[in-house]
Amino acid sequence: MNTPKNSQYPQPNLPNLNKASAQATSAGTSVFISGLIFAFISINAEMTPTFMASQVAIIVAVSIAISIFCDGRKGLKNLFRADLVCILSLYFLSLVEFLYPQPDFNQFLTSEQTLAALKVLLIGFASLAIGRHINISKAKTPRWLDFSNIPNTVLFRLLIICAILAYFNMLSSVNFNPMRVFEALLGPRFAVPWGRGRLGDWRALISEWNILANAIPPLTGIILNNRRLFPSWQIYLVISIFVFTIFEGFASGTRNVFCSYVATFLAGYFLTLKRPTFFNVAIPIGIAGYSILFATHHMLGFRDIGILNYLASGKFNEQAQETLKVDFNLAAMGLLIDAFPKNHDFLGLELIVVFLTKPIPRVLWHDKPEGLSVSIEDVVGAEGWTVSSTYLGECYMLGGIFAVIAISLLLGMLASWWSRTVKFETSGYGIVVNALGFFTAAISMRSLIVFTTSMLPVIGLIFLAKQLPGFLGINKNVAYDPPPK
Repeated sequence: MNTPKNSQYPQPNLPNLNKASAQATSAGTSVFISGLIFAFISINAEMTPTFMASQVAIIVAVSIAISIFCDGRKGLKNLFRADLVCILSLYFLSLVEFLYPQPDFNQFLTSEQTLAALKVLLIGFASLAIGRHINISKAKTPRWLDFSNIPNTVLFRLLIICAILAYFNMLSSVNFNPMRVFEALLGPRFAVPWGRGRLGDWRALISEWNILANAIPPLTGIILNNRRLFPSWQIYLVISIFVFTIFEGFASGTRNVFCSYVATFLAGYFLTLKRPTFFNVAIPIGIAGYSILFATHHMLGFRDIGILNYLASGKFNEQAQETLKVDFNLAAMGLLIDAFPKNHDFLGLELIVVFLTKPIPRVLWHDKPEGLSVSIEDVVGAEGWTVSSTYLGECYMLGGIFAVIAISLLLGMLASWWSRTVKFETSGYGIVVNALGFFTAAISMRSLIVFTTSMLPVIGLIFLAKQLPGFLGINKNVAYDPPPK
């Protein structure tokens, strides 16, 4: 059957089947696991909690660095992997703050609790590293991830669609007055007009469209690398939307959102970088790293009072003198490990139900479970604020150390599979979808409960390309000639 061609649509690039896939090396994983074992045997309950955590943080950091060096010997693009994002995100959430003095940490846990938390953390790291080498399927792009019929010129339209849907609720709540948007963003995050209630209503359903903002950073990275395909005014508009997205993520005070924006921009940028050099790789990483550290240092200080009050009150200078703190997720892990199953039964299927039903809007299912029967906040005694324990703490609540190992292996396998699909993907649209998998990898390390929700932009873009291609301005029936044999 002959498939019609249309000269109005640029012919897409063909998948390069000879391109090596990005995958962890055996040498890199061996070094990493050796470092984890050394960290495991070097700590004991006679040490103080802070000293223990600091020692593990240093050893694991060195192990990750050497592992990355080993993997990087196959080329810089071999480092653009979802499994590496998982490991770096988990390290950032659990250990990076212990590279700095943390005298207050001794007040949260006993040495025994810290020892237990660190051992679970190291086992989780090792399981992720091993899982990424378990390939249950061949490195073949499934048809639902084949976007070779979509030219890169549609990326601008896609970015505009995502921006309109993502910020419609925000703009409509202030009668489409951009000045009121900036005034609200500079104030306390819980006082913004577009905020939603605890359980949500029909308007909360519209507010969920904001998750499409996660597609804007990777789209920007890809468009900038293909800027010759777009008029100058489109490039300026793309940069403006991207800057607003980054600012909105920063002003929200939600550090995992801001960090995810930065990470997905780097993913889109690096996955389409035609000639990686030290200059165009090291400088973006350096800027991104500093931005994340700066945001981590200050966002916790202003999110309850707003940026303007934070600057006017002089708290910026006070916070700048403080040591770096993330969330003390290790403390929450230690308390959870101590409480399960001694004080509470493992949650088992209950956590899985919450995990699977999270994306379903309450306006469509009024009886949707509101949360866990025993929450992290209940266990650690937090009232009035949320507590994170990384996905490892949630896994331990689910089924102890066996759940930690099983789910970590599974996440490592999924991350490796997702990274290997890049081998066959040369279209910008496909790389956007793939880069959003990096967002899921990063944010899932903080909480498994948001795993399914974070996949919604991926599902939405796949549905748009496969079922509504005309909405993107492309012809579903456009074909290209196969390469000569």
